[in-house]
Amino acid sequence: MHPVVKHFSKQVNKKTIQFIVNPFSGWSSKEGLRDDINRELDHDLFDYVYTETESKGHAIQLAKEAVDRNTDIVVACGGDGTVNEVAQSLVDTQSILGILPGGSGNGFAMHIGWGRNIKKALRKLGQAETKVIDSCTVNNKFFLNLAGVGFDALIAYKADSGTKRGLQMYLGMISKEMLKFKAEKFHVKIDDETIEGNFTTIAVANAAMYGYNFTIAPSADLTDGFLDIVFVHEAPLLRTISSSWRMLNNSLDKSALVSIKRSKEVTITAENPYYFHLDGESFTFEKDLHFKINPKSIKVLFPQSN
Repeated sequence: MHPVVKHFSKQVNKKTIQFIVNPFSGWSSKEGLRDDINRELDHDLFDYVYTETESKGHAIQLAKEAVDRNTDIVVACGGDGTVNEVAQSLVDTQSILGILPGGSGNGFAMHIGWGRNIKKALRKLGQAETKVIDSCTVNNKFFLNLAGVGFDALIAYKADSGTKRGLQMYLGMISKEMLKFKAEKFHVKIDDETIEGNFTTIAVANAAMYGYNFTIAPSADLTDGFLDIVFVHEAPLLRTISSSWRMLNNSLDKSALVSIKRSKEVTITAENPYYFHLDGESFTFEKDLHFKINPKSIKVLFPQSN
């Protein structure tokens, strides 16, 4: 049985929130999170239920149960993987996705403005704005933030098989793998155009950011009904490294190594079995990957604009 803590008062017309907490995500303990919720949440506006996940995939079921109870807001507390699991159960429903940044990279939370501080995010929930945004699939697997093939997918695979998390781990792994990485050949079909070549990375973006402020798709728009397909072309190692720092100042699209296309659908084929990732989770594939946008399909809380 998963632990459930309910906090209801007698006041009417309050919104209901279910917090779905991944206690294993990120680098920080969630041990004091219930106390933080009691201190920081505006209890004049919200009644809440607190639940913790017990295994991979559990958040999908918890979120579905929250929707079935007509919960107003379902808050994912974890990293991009936890956000992915909660969000996929909220597509085309009336329940709204909220996020507490409880992972290591927190790419989607950072992109939409929630930052990295859970206590600050809790205080902002009462003034948050609801927006209806796009979601995506690849071969019927859901993603909300980013998916893709190439070097980033390899790093996601290596990270999944390890036990450590955090920026230092990722930077160390990137440095190690980059020295021996060989770009794969991919075939990409976008509308009536076919693109073939060796690519370091092909990112398929709904949002912009991997996490830790590393931005792969600077012009990605969550409400435009299009995927941004970012091609990072094969190049000598030093040239790739010199361009990679553009991800920290939102200028990767200015690199001569990068080209970007926009489409509602894209199909990627690899000549050899390879890895792909979606919202930071890694998978392998041997057949075509078919990416699609699902316009205006999920309600999400954004921190109020200043």
